[in-house]
Amino acid sequence: MKKLLFLFSLSLCFTLSCNSNADEFPNLKESVITENEFGPYGDEAFCSIINDFISDNPAVNNISGGTKYYISADAENEGNGTSSSPFKTFEQALKKLSPGDTLYIKSGTYYEQIEITSALKGNANAYITIAADTENAPGKPVIISGSGRENDFRLMTISGASYIRISGLTFADSNGQEAAGISIEASSNHIIIDNCNFKNITVPEPEVKDHVANGILAYGDGKNAEQSINNLLIYKNSFTNLATGWGECISAVANCEFVNIINNTLDTTGNIGIDVGGNYGYCPKKDLDFTRYAYISGNTVKNCESAYGDTAYGIYSDGGQHIHIEGNTVQNCSGGIEVGAEQVQKSKAYATFDVLIKNNNVSGSVERALSIGGYKENLGLVRAVKVTENTFKDNADKDDGAIVSLSKCDKVIITGNTFIQSNNNYKGEVLYKEDFKRYPKNITITDNNYEGLESADE
Repeated sequence: MKKLLFLFSLSLCFTLSCNSNADEFPNLKESVITENEFGPYGDEAFCSIINDFISDNPAVNNISGGTKYYISADAENEGNGTSSSPFKTFEQALKKLSPGDTLYIKSGTYYEQIEITSALKGNANAYITIAADTENAPGKPVIISGSGRENDFRLMTISGASYIRISGLTFADSNGQEAAGISIEASSNHIIIDNCNFKNITVPEPEVKDHVANGILAYGDGKNAEQSINNLLIYKNSFTNLATGWGECISAVANCEFVNIINNTLDTTGNIGIDVGGNYGYCPKKDLDFTRYAYISGNTVKNCESAYGDTAYGIYSDGGQHIHIEGNTVQNCSGGIEVGAEQVQKSKAYATFDVLIKNNNVSGSVERALSIGGYKENLGLVRAVKVTENTFKDNADKDDGAIVSLSKCDKVIITGNTFIQSNNNYKGEVLYKEDFKRYPKNITITDNNYEGLESADE
């Protein structure tokens, strides 16, 4: 995979509480998610839009409202952007867009790399929308294709743009080192990606170390708080037949905050499905070098398997603070859900912290259904995790597998979950704990229901 909290002016959808343990964890806020349930995340107006999406409120179709422009793959010449005289290239079309405008893409296949730069800025009352022209060509896809292009081909790059919606497009057939469907870069904010399809995004020789591709990558290497990637919604997209190598299908890493990954479907995407995290040094400020406030909800993740033999989890928080994982389905992956910390943190203040795992269904995980903690004693720490109301069914059918695995972690509560084994494939352990010198510690496992398994409650 690859900020600590600061005072900011955005209006959040919750209230932060102050740290009562400041001596041990200077600058570290108290848990706000494991103690209280929040989400989605963002400023007030952005949260309202997210809730409109979730509730199928037609208001989401009115966040633009300006001039309608058109682009066509079949245009012979560069037109003026009307339906009868559409643009021929995205380079020209994007220059025309102002807050509230919509660029409708006529059905067809487009081979141009789309670059949405900081010159393209909507506002809270008038997003700029780039969408498939489904009204005039229902059922006919708009395909943004990398077929035949050189390596390192990112089909769309969003760099410093704001208040942008990307809707109803298909991103396909990009192969190469660091290939991606959509790459989101520093200072991009208030970005919505909805109802898009991602397929055949691949890296050559995915088993070779550091060969990386992504379906959607939010890469937060911004140097300060103002350059964060923030207010991001990835909603109801589908991802199929990706080969991401050492990368992930959906990834938000480093200086990212208020990330919402909701109701997406991922199937056979290579390696890890959904990943948020940090502490890799991509952002030079250690207190900004990890994702904060991520809401991962309602996603279906299937058939994650690593090309290089590691455990590929359906959902993974590798670093990050204030992470809410709720109502997801993870099926037939080599690993179910993991809260980890692969990198050595500069201090405990930057530990993976405050993670709620609630009401998820995890089944058919070959190696681990649930893993919590840094995997080596000299690497990162995971702190303050609550696991509740989840169902774990028919997992760990390897001899060295485990349904629950705990390693370098502190203050973990596992309560009110259901663990079911209904087949004869179970070979691992219900609960495995690493025997580190200091960890795991402050573990509470209580009031869980076990069917076909021995109780692991303590």
